[in-house]
Amino acid sequence: MKDRILETIRHIEGPRDGCNAYNRLEECGDFIADCFRSSGFVVEYDLLEFSGRQYRNIIATASGLREMEDWVMVCAHYDAVPDSPGADDNASGVAVMLELARQLGPRKGLQLVAFTLEEPQQTGTTFLLGSKHFVKEMKRQGQNYRAVYNLESVGYVNSEPGSQSLPFFVKAPKTGDFIAVVANAKSHSLIEYFERAAADCTPHLEVFPYKVPLNGYILPESRFSDHAPFWDAGYPAVMVTDTAMLRNPNYHTTFDKIETLSPDFMSQVAQAMIRTVSDILKN
Repeated sequence: MKDRILETIRHIEGPRDGCNAYNRLEECGDFIADCFRSSGFVVEYDLLEFSGRQYRNIIATASGLREMEDWVMVCAHYDAVPDSPGADDNASGVAVMLELARQLGPRKGLQLVAFTLEEPQQTGTTFLLGSKHFVKEMKRQGQNYRAVYNLESVGYVNSEPGSQSLPFFVKAPKTGDFIAVVANAKSHSLIEYFERAAADCTPHLEVFPYKVPLNGYILPESRFSDHAPFWDAGYPAVMVTDTAMLRNPNYHTTFDKIETLSPDFMSQVAQAMIRTVSDILKN
């Protein structure tokens, strides 16, 4: 599993921002779609226009979106900021999602989505464009979601005491070797599924659960990824993360490379996610 996750990151790592590296972003999209198909999924695109170009969210299901389900979703964004190879942010999340696709295969009610244009665009104030467009379209279609797990930067750990920064009023470990699962009030049960799964199949993976009030508006860092549009639409969603800029000094820099990531940590996160999704789909 570790080798496959690393191989996926090597395929995705590199320039892929939506403005300056559009062609490379599209190549990464093709790679992700091919991986979904090779795992047996039906692949569809949610297309959006931005700044005169067409972008795509990549959707993988067992038989297509014409089937109406109470979906269990795992998602991750595949774009990066300019001038960053984006290994942790967010090739790591995509790699874990694709490993889940390989291990579980297409199942009724399972939806996997690779989001585009998560990162800030141009002025820096426009972001989450792909997931916002997707959630609006799914609402229009009448699709429902009973669980959304957003994988956002899941590969960096630091076992040195004091390596973990924290927002002002958040009480959490100060050593950056845990995986955080961030929920709003409506999605707290999704944390419990993940905690039980991790305790059972990856007991050495430290899980830090955190529930934010008011859909996270009083803690902006909790809304910097693709789960936030699901919160705003009333869907239960959580962010699974190594906490990104609060831990990783390479965040949004040229140093966000595969050599800085932990294969063991990513493999544990993948195993916990696979068990989590399997358990939810059984209920």
